[in-house]
Amino acid sequence: MLNIAIDDKDALYRNGMQMFLEEVFLEEQNEPVHFNYLTKKNAIQADVIVKSFVAGAEYICQPMLKYRSKPGLIIGIYSGDKSPYHDGLPLCIKNIVFINRSEPLSTAREQVVQAWKDNIENPEVLPCKKCLKCKYRSLTPQQMMIAKYLLQGNDIIDIAELLEINVKTVSAHKRLMMSKFNLSSDCELLHFLSNLKKHNPPVHLFP
Repeated sequence: MLNIAIDDKDALYRNGMQMFLEEVFLEEQNEPVHFNYLTKKNAIQADVIVKSFVAGAEYICQPMLKYRSKPGLIIGIYSGDKSPYHDGLPLCIKNIVFINRSEPLSTAREQVVQAWKDNIENPEVLPCKKCLKCKYRSLTPQQMMIAKYLLQGNDIIDIAELLEINVKTVSAHKRLMMSKFNLSSDCELLHFLSNLKKHNPPVHLFP
């Protein structure tokens, strides 16, 4: 039996993904599947992990995934037109397959089947725990403070006053944050920062 762990807040999409994966693996592997909600504990031994990604999350450390003890398939679910693939993916998601929420089922099926075959035929030693060699991105201490105030609803003028620095400095740090995580709007930035605050285990971007 294959163990599949899923982390997606959209119940309708999550249920559809379960039906989709059950059909795929019964046909391809002739094995039943068992589903759980993704936790740090079951992430270690899951055969397949399905995890939603907000814009920018593909650049950061994924604490829940870095302790995996055996090769397995990671499926990243994302929205929008920007592909999350890039050359510096963190080691914990180095071999991830990303699927867009609006992807046709036939395309998603091909991606999952191919990724699973590659995983089974060419298993690799997981590099997840080698964090010192990882290219994941984080915020500077100054950016952490600005991010904290942005999440509290402050604008750049408020933040400049609170931190007693120039408005242009706050604006420059905000632009750097957006550039660092390939974010194109204030909405994406706030969604990204909010997601980090809710991360469990926490992503160490905040003091």
